[in-house]
Amino acid sequence: MKKTGRNIDTKFYVQSIARAFAIIEVISEANDHGLSLSEIAEKIDLPISTVYRIVQNLIAWRHLAEKDNGNYTLGFAYLTYGNIVKRDLVLTNYARKYMEELNQKTRETIYLAILDRTAGDIIYIDKLESHRNIKLAAGVGTHNYIHSTANGKCLVSRLGSDKLRELIGVRGMPALTPATITDLAKFGEEIKRVRETGFALDDLENEPGVRCVAAPILDYTGNVVAAVSISGVEANMSLDTLVAEYSALVREAALNISRQMGYDISGQ
Repeated sequence: MKKTGRNIDTKFYVQSIARAFAIIEVISEANDHGLSLSEIAEKIDLPISTVYRIVQNLIAWRHLAEKDNGNYTLGFAYLTYGNIVKRDLVLTNYARKYMEELNQKTRETIYLAILDRTAGDIIYIDKLESHRNIKLAAGVGTHNYIHSTANGKCLVSRLGSDKLRELIGVRGMPALTPATITDLAKFGEEIKRVRETGFALDDLENEPGVRCVAAPILDYTGNVVAAVSISGVEANMSLDTLVAEYSALVREAALNISRQMGYDISGQ
């Protein structure tokens, strides 16, 4: 193939995937008229029959679309993906100022997380490291469980019971520590408490020796779009500190970010 895409360790190389992304890449570089089947085949140096099979699969997944003239362009899937990326970039820009304030006030690790409904978990989209010597392992792009994290509890805090059960069922509720909630009914009670108080706790539930407090971030419709949290080790963060002090700080930060996202508390 003339266009090989990104370098990758050969032990991870999957030919069909590489070919599909090569097709997407050459089409993305074309003008609005797209490319014909023969043009694609020529650019990536593959038989037309092979290109045709891959193209049909990409159309089925909405990664490509066929125009009236028979040429192929990028599909509507990329409009959806682009909006998601744009939303997350806007969110991180709005949140960063308030995350920095939390980081300075507490000296602890600050996370910004969103819900990944497909994977049935959460993903961290921003992180500020602690000012202390101990660093927490989870980084930007890391996925984590819903049921054992304060961020996860916030992100599902406004879901109905059926939706919550369906989402939790994707990855289940394994016991990650002796403190992890593994019963769906008890988890439902925990989520009710989050709705009532406006913040969620992870009291040694996700990792041994690590505590966290989080609050939900709302958009202009009042829906939860993200969560911001303060995380640290047990030796530096007592449960009393989380509830009496840090819960107020993280709720204030979440509210300020929510306002940036268009949330109007007076209308709720």
